Amino acid sequence: MAISIGWQRLMISAATSPWMKRAMTTAGNLLRVGRRFAGRSSVAEAVAVARELRARGLRVSLFHLGEYARDAATVEDTVQQTIAAARALGEAGLDAHVSIDPTSLGSLFDEKLGRDNARRIGEAVLAAGGGELDCLMLDMEDYSMLERTLALELELALHDVPVGVTLQAYLRRTGADLAPIIHRSGHVLLVKGAFAEREPRAWEQRSAIDANYLALAGTMLAPELRDTEFYPAFGTHDERLIRAIQSLARRNRWVPGTYEFEFLYGVRPKLARALVAEGESVRLYLPFGTDWWPYVARRIGENPRYVRNLIPGFRH
Repeated sequence: MAISIGWQRLMISAATSPWMKRAMTTAGNLLRVGRRFAGRSSVAEAVAVARELRARGLRVSLFHLGEYARDAATVEDTVQQTIAAARALGEAGLDAHVSIDPTSLGSLFDEKLGRDNARRIGEAVLAAGGGELDCLMLDMEDYSMLERTLALELELALHDVPVGVTLQAYLRRTGADLAPIIHRSGHVLLVKGAFAEREPRAWEQRSAIDANYLALAGTMLAPELRDTEFYPAFGTHDERLIRAIQSLARRNRWVPGTYEFEFLYGVRPKLARALVAEGESVRLYLPFGTDWWPYVARRIGENPRYVRNLIPGFRH
């Protein structure tokens, strides 16, 4: 199903609207949507879910809900909760793998504060040392944050923080952004992109985005990278792309476990389990906390079907 740029822009605006947040977090049907995609409220609950998922062969990346933060108290809460999550994962013997949005760390109003907070979390991940794939994954947000996010990834990497960064296939510049990260054996999560940038910066047609996704996947799974420390991850629920990536990996002799697929918690669980049964490494992006509306609004922007059956009369 093709999603219009206008629809995505509308839901991104809704995600950042304080009055929409107040209205939606008290709407009974949408509370069900929030519960489905937003995991659990506390660190302890999220780690308990992570334990259960790991027993079924699924890894997790914990994400504290709190994007687009505009005050220091909200930012500090996200930092403390994310540090606590990294430590709890490590203590549980799981990957100390957490995801953050730079805007949740104060970057919207104080760029230095955002960098300092990222360093604090990175040091906590480094100290936790809970699993095989400890990582501070930097989520990619809208285009205005792209350069700052790439600069932050580089700064953290130079300080030996186990850091990764999300790159978006719908942007035309992503191949150029990927090259230096590959060169220094970084960690990249490739996604299609949940924002609504237009030409000439981005492809708008699904077919063009999918073609670029596969081209970038081919670069990430090149045979010459197989024996380096570069770690490729692919965030998609599109089974056609997943099967094509598996074929690329086999053709280039990548062993399952030296790359991974990432799904959003609550989306296509049967496919995730099937991939695990095939020997693939699968990670679930597991949000926790109470500030779920901005996150869920962006998920709805990607795919209105997430709420079509939960809100009477909803059509798109």
